Amino acid sequence: MAGNGNEFLPNYVEHIVPLKEPKLVLPKRIALICGAILLVMAIIVLMVLFPAVGGLGAIFFILAAYVIWFLWRFVSVEFEYTIHQGEISFDIVYGRRQRKHYYTAKLARVEKIAPLQNGEVPKADLNGVDKTVFCATKKKSPYARYAIVREEDGKKTLLYFEIMEKAEKVLRFYNSRAFLGQ
Repeated sequence: MAGNGNEFLPNYVEHIVPLKEPKLVLPKRIALICGAILLVMAIIVLMVLFPAVGGLGAIFFILAAYVIWFLWRFVSVEFEYTIHQGEISFDIVYGRRQRKHYYTAKLARVEKIAPLQNGEVPKADLNGVDKTVFCATKKKSPYARYAIVREEDGKKTLLYFEIMEKAEKVLRFYNSRAFLGQ
């Protein structure tokens, strides 16, 4: 057993999917740090060349620090999905610290769950889709799936997501008819 506390909850799954591949996160962080250094150096040069704008330089410096802090969170973005009590819920996690609810669907309302065919959804399944929700790293991932969800208001949602083996078992437990034909 994994020993993470969830081994006694056979119908509960929690999984994190990075929105950006990890190999792309480090270069973006390095670029953000280099940009910050260049911006600070430019502000210092402006303050030396134009001493009259010293107070404005301090304001620009504080503003630059805030923008860099704000952007830092968006370098590492992940989706966390939870399957529990007949619902699949997606949260978006910024910088591994800030969590925001993104999408929830009742599994009983899922009409179909299937793997993507070469990164694409068959055209027949796209008929009548009103909304698309993307919660996967990339469409060509071996774990990428799509689901057609009939919302309570009658509209259809196309959901892209990635699932692991345990998650697929739990999805089959809650709604095995959505997997028919696979």
